[in-house]
Amino acid sequence: MKNRLSDTEYREVLDCIEAIHRCRKLQEFPRHVLTELRKIIDCNLAGYNEVDLPRNRIIVIFEPPRPELDEARMAPFAAMMNQHPVITYFDKTGDGQALKISDFISAREYHRRAIYRDFYRYIEAEDQISFAVQISPGFMIGIAFNRDDRGFTEKDRLRLNLVRPHIVQAYLYAAELSDHESRHVDLHAVLRESGLGVIATDRTGEVIHSTPGAFECLAHYLPIPKGEVPGLPRKIAEWLREDGGGATPLVLMRDLAKLVIRRVQSEDRCLLMLSEEGGEAMGRRLDRYSLTPREREVLRWVAEGKANAEIAVILGLTPGTVKLHVERILTKLGVENRTAAALIVHGIA
Repeated sequence: MKNRLSDTEYREVLDCIEAIHRCRKLQEFPRHVLTELRKIIDCNLAGYNEVDLPRNRIIVIFEPPRPELDEARMAPFAAMMNQHPVITYFDKTGDGQALKISDFISAREYHRRAIYRDFYRYIEAEDQISFAVQISPGFMIGIAFNRDDRGFTEKDRLRLNLVRPHIVQAYLYAAELSDHESRHVDLHAVLRESGLGVIATDRTGEVIHSTPGAFECLAHYLPIPKGEVPGLPRKIAEWLREDGGGATPLVLMRDLAKLVIRRVQSEDRCLLMLSEEGGEAMGRRLDRYSLTPREREVLRWVAEGKANAEIAVILGLTPGTVKLHVERILTKLGVENRTAAALIVHGIA
């Protein structure tokens, strides 16, 4: 009975599992896991080891952080891993259950080994309990807990064995979310660079989300209904209702520029693709300069007297990116300053 967890202890383990699954970013996963596991396993130092042989990558993290455990300090450990009884056992059997050094050798034998004298003594690890999981072929995670005495209990072993299967699922979930986030960032970057914007709405016309700068661009042509989430202007809502659900692109004009809005139906939502272009007269003047759609868009705002920081906010870019666009634009136009570029836009130069 003394090795069984009480109701309170089981709830603590369940809380730990739930917390581990809340990690959303893969780069935060090692530190997040160690932080949560230390809440249920009393130890002096916890270590996370990730070995990805196909990608030739190794990650080693300690909690609390130990900056002095640098590559030079870890090198002897790597050379003596064959002296670690738990690692040796895992290599032979593939059994990653929670095991202690003291399960295999006595304290006297442990102290005689070089791996203790040259490494574990330095971090005051008189015993260690650890477990391992395989994420995919050649990709393993090992998590170890060190104490300055041989005080790890069977309850500690049970806690870790209960959590262990969830490490794999939590890692894969965080990896999938991180992959989606990376694709999301890449898509936004492509849309920004191409001069396109997207506004997504549900079937009722309520805005779900938009790419950076989309509403700022739209506001140049139509008033935007105010609210916690910007709404669609009345003209666009009517276009979606009356013109066969937006079958024909909607073209909005202002000054020397035009905004073309196209509707794309995606399952239960509507995607509005925004493409801003220069007016025909300006377009003919600028065609010979081989400007990209994004450069034309930046140039239009330059011609209206906007500073780089203002253009960055309007288009959802960084000031540094806008600065690079402006430099390329001036080079292509063959002018030295923004004023000269504006004169070309307005047909004066």
